[in-house]
Amino acid sequence: MPPRNSYRPSRPTRQAFTKGPIEFTAQLQKLKDRGLLVPDEPRALRYLANISYYRLSGYWAAYLVTRTGQFRPNTTFDDIINLYRFDKKLRLLCLEAMERLEIAFRTQIIYHFTHSTGNNNWYEQLAYFKQDTQPKPGSRTTELEDSTRLIETILGNPARRHKGELERAKDKEFIADYYRYYHTPANPPAWMALEVLSFGTLFNLFRLFADNSAKIKVAKHFKLHLSVLESWMQSLNVVRNKCAHHDRFWDLSMRPIMTNQGDRTGLWLRQPSAMHSTTKVYYVLSVLHFLLVQVSPAASLCDKVYKLMNDHRILADPILLQAMGFPADWQRETMWTQV
Repeated sequence: MPPRNSYRPSRPTRQAFTKGPIEFTAQLQKLKDRGLLVPDEPRALRYLANISYYRLSGYWAAYLVTRTGQFRPNTTFDDIINLYRFDKKLRLLCLEAMERLEIAFRTQIIYHFTHSTGNNNWYEQLAYFKQDTQPKPGSRTTELEDSTRLIETILGNPARRHKGELERAKDKEFIADYYRYYHTPANPPAWMALEVLSFGTLFNLFRLFADNSAKIKVAKHFKLHLSVLESWMQSLNVVRNKCAHHDRFWDLSMRPIMTNQGDRTGLWLRQPSAMHSTTKVYYVLSVLHFLLVQVSPAASLCDKVYKLMNDHRILADPILLQAMGFPADWQRETMWTQV
């Protein structure tokens, strides 16, 4: 129990929300009143009519002087649009990288788990998954509950009228063909079924699978310890969802991602300060790059990101670099200097 006089942040007093909608011209005037330069007002109004004021506010925050609400001197409306476009292109780069990585991760799980169990349909049998009945620290559910829910997510639960991911994928030709031509087993083998599962479900299959020896083989494919691979894939699932749902990404803040202290390949971050921002996009991009190199040695994610940052003038703005989590010595890192 904390000391009686220790500091506890007070909760803000709740009040009625009274702000109303305002016209596009009034929105633009508010920005000008705060010091934003708008050389082409008709163009700016077109952007406000197609990208909401509220969405854009997440991008102009980087150009505000702390605690004043005013824009940094000489900030233009084009600076905000430039950052918005940069963020969109960065998300697309990450989605492309995630696609390649997800396919490799899926392939490794199918191969090693199916060989480990000797059962084509291991994904639908609770016996192959963790079944601890005591909640782990920080968790409200048991492994048995999680494993049971996972299988229901895949196969559904007729009693609850819940359709699983496999049933919802019956419109895919190769899944429909299995049910058309085969009656036993009731569901298709893992190398078909896992192709239609979401990345989040795929990660939970990996996390809850009971045989660590098979999971270690998957981790070795990516040249990682098992605990690091689990941490990274959990974080990348969040990243994938953010990118797929058009969330602002360039200055994200995540839960800390485990560091890869055991790497001996020479492809991971070396400078101590690089480990300080494990919640920011710099670290996420470094993780993605490392994993992609294991899948394809010629992968060039950092090259593409560097070029994108240069094209959008991000490299010239220390405040933007800091918001992305780039440490002062980032250019000394091998993965970022081979560009």
